[in-house]
Amino acid sequence: MNEYKTHFDTPEDAYFGFFEADASQNGDAWAAVMSYPHVRVDASGRTAYYDTARDYADNADWTSRVATGWVLTRGREPVRLHESPNKVHLVGGWTRYNADDDPILWNRVTYIVTKPADSWGIQARFALGTYYDGRDDETAIVQATEAAIGQVRRYCDALEKSDGDACASLCRFPLIEVGVGAVTRIEDGTKLAQQVNERTTSVSNIEVEAAQSGPEGVLVAVTADDASGNSEQSILVVSRLADAWQIAGISKML
Repeated sequence: MNEYKTHFDTPEDAYFGFFEADASQNGDAWAAVMSYPHVRVDASGRTAYYDTARDYADNADWTSRVATGWVLTRGREPVRLHESPNKVHLVGGWTRYNADDDPILWNRVTYIVTKPADSWGIQARFALGTYYDGRDDETAIVQATEAAIGQVRRYCDALEKSDGDACASLCRFPLIEVGVGAVTRIEDGTKLAQQVNERTTSVSNIEVEAAQSGPEGVLVAVTADDASGNSEQSILVVSRLADAWQIAGISKML
């Protein structure tokens, strides 16, 4: 019998299990919280992909973090942004603390939590990629939010026109698409353009708003109505690299 938890009854159970396993510094326990393949998309430009739990556990390392004085990470109270029977976009994040219970680092993350079988697990993490402590330049955050929302609006407009080249010009590659028990990596603009150009569906009443914002990255929520009148919901991670805003990851409720 495993000495750590391997079954999670709710998305929130998996979310808080993530931090409990992290605190134990047990790679196998941490890996057990995830759905696979698992991916972390960071607005700063880093994307980490793990095909299996073994891959995740073997790469788990707390050495550099402990060297900063870290002893514990506490998760923010999560909020369900979008949900279906087997997938939830859970808005959360974390703060790291030292032995004196002083905060060290902060981040804001949307967790894509899925139920591919009988247990919930974290399929993907879309992170702002900027550690901040509330003393950021609010003007910079407002400007970042406006820029990211504009980028997503342009993407949605190009998507509706089946303009694959325009969509590709707005993205960073590999572009990550997160499903349930699946992660797709679109390696280049040519592949994305082909996918968009072959699209046969359309949506209306598109609404775009920020779910979480930082000066270097924004998590953008999109809702729209499909041809049958059903609501489509997505979360996109948008990052600024070298003063250019790019869409790095997409998760859609199916």
